[in-house]
Amino acid sequence: MGLMKNCKETSALVTQSLDRRLNWRERLGMRIHLAVCENCTRFARQMRLIREWLAGEEEASQPGLSEEGRRRIAKKLQDRDQV
Repeated sequence: MGLMKNCKETSALVTQSLDRRLNWRERLGMRIHLAVCENCTRFARQMRLIREWLAGEEEASQPGLSEEGRRRIAKKLQDRDQV
């Protein structure tokens, strides 16, 4: 594989770059292609946005109570103790 990548190679590198650090040759080839290909640039941006969204969803789904849930439980316990 030379430095000038086609769309298929670039999309594969974009996807791989989300999971591992590309070597300098891969990064250079990908960046050259992204500089001239609007579609692959859009794909790379969409992949980053999806990754960020999924990371946010993962954080939100972590076990534990929300602050609102904690307040409701505390209030119910307080009300129970006052009876």
